[in-house]
Formats: sequence, structure tokens, C-alpha cells
Amino acid sequence: MKRLIYLTAFTLAVTSFSVPAVWASGKPGDFRTSHLLRGAAIPNTTYVTDATHKFEVHVQGKPLAELAINLPDGVRIDKGIEVKNQSGEEISTTVSINGQKATVAFSQPIAPETKLSVLMRGVNTQAYESGYGATWQYQVYAKKVGLTQEIPLGLAQIQTYP
Repeated sequence: MKRLIYLTAFTLAVTSFSVPAVWASGKPGDFRTSHLLRGAAIPNTTYVTDATHKFEVHVQGKPLAELAINLPDGVRIDKGIEVKNQSGEEISTTVSINGQKATVAFSQPIAPETKLSVLMRGVNTQAYESGYGATWQYQVYAKKVGLTQEIPLGLAQIQTYP
């Protein structure tokens, strides 16, 4: 009986740490800080040399001033980065790509409860000879208005298939 109680307590403790990340659905007020929602590749094949990798950011808390994206090894963006809001309108940005880091600065701070689509155009990846797909992981950071440090938002994972 003691073993069952300990197992239940352990399960509840582990679940309580991981559930808030699952609850981040993108609905208003469901999370207190900006976070990533979903990512995709268009087309989603591994061997394409001119793909678009995209992910979404749900802005919450303080307004968003800037995004920083660490590009994985073997990824190059040739046609720039475009940002759109949930209505599909393009957001005015200044984009700089320096080695494996891309910085997207917004001309006006992005208000909370805005969903952004970040589209990295002309993505070229080193071809894999294994015949398997790949998962590209972009580390994404945010700079909020009034703060000087970057806040990690997490990994935008883009899955591609052979």
C-alpha cells in the first residue's frame, strides 16, 4: 500500500511540472509569458534546397521588441525572414543574419495577445545521405520592452521527411 501511495505522489509531482507547457494552447490568457506554438516546413521534404521553415510565437506579458533565432548547424537562410500577424498582415521588421544567429527587430513593439508567424524563406540544409528525415531545432529568444536581457522561448522544431 505504501508503494502505491509513493508512486501516486511521484506521478503527481512529475505531472505538475510538465502540465503548464501542455496547457499553452494559444488562447488569450492561457499563459503569462510569450511562448512558441507550432512549426512546419513547406515543403516538408529533407532534400529541398529552397524551403520555408515557419513557427508561431504567441506574445503575452510585456510587449515584444525583438526575436533572436539561433540557426542549427547546416542551415542557411537565403531569402530572409518575414513576420506576419494572425490576420496575415506583414509586420515591419529589420532582419540581420550574422553567421548562425538571426535577429528580428520590430519597428513597433508587438502588443500582448498577438500571434506572430515567423517565416524563414529560402532555407537550405545540408543534404542527408541516410535517407531519413530530420528535425531542425531553432533556439528562439525574445527581448521584451523595458528589459535588457533575452528571454528563452524554447525550441522551434521543424520536422522534415525523406
